[in-house]
Amino acid sequence: MRGKLASLAVLTLVAIATSPAATLYRWVDRDGVVHYSDRPQPGATQVELQSAQTFSAQQPAAATPRQTSNRAQPAAVPYDNLDLWKPQENEVYTNSANRIDVRLRLEPELQAGHAIWLYLDGKRVDGLPTSGEEFTVDNVWRGTHTLYAIVADRSGAPVARSQSVNFTMQQASLLSPGRARQTAPAPAPAPAPAGPRSN
Repeated sequence: MRGKLASLAVLTLVAIATSPAATLYRWVDRDGVVHYSDRPQPGATQVELQSAQTFSAQQPAAATPRQTSNRAQPAAVPYDNLDLWKPQENEVYTNSANRIDVRLRLEPELQAGHAIWLYLDGKRVDGLPTSGEEFTVDNVWRGTHTLYAIVADRSGAPVARSQSVNFTMQQASLLSPGRARQTAPAPAPAPAPAGPRSN
C-alpha cells in the first residue's frame, strides 16, 4: 500500500510540476506518507521548483521564387502618351473611297515586342502594320464610328490605350449636283447633215 501511495505522490508531483507557475507544498502525514499539493496544508513546507525549459522553433526562411530563366528580362518602360489625333473628334468624311487616314503619337517610342492595334467600333482592324504612327483603314462604311488604339505586349495584354474618337462617314449622294455632273451620260452625237441624193 505504501508503494502505491508513493507512486501516487510522484504522479501528483509530476502533474503539479508541469503545470505553469505552480507553487508546491510538501508534508508527511502520521503514517509517514509524503504528500504534495498546490494548496498549503498545516505543517507543509513550500517546495521551490525550477521553471520548465521552453523551446522556440526557428521560423523557416522564406522560400525564394524559382528562377524561370537565367537571363533577366528588361523591365518595361511605361508609355507617357498615346494620342490619336487624326481623325479628330466628330470629324465628317465625305468620299466614295470608304477609307480614312489615321495618325497617332506615342511617347516614348514603341518598345521591342510591343504592337499597335487599331479598334474600329470595338473590333480590331486586321491587316494593318503593328508599328508606326500612320495607318490607312479601308472599308469604312456610311455612319458614325468609334476609333481607338492600344499598345499590346507580347502576350496581347494592353499596356497603353488612346482616347476614343468618334467620326462620321458620309457617302456622296447620287442626287448631289457634283455627283450628277460626274455620272451624267454624255449627249449623243448629232446626226451628220444629209448630202445630195443621187438618182
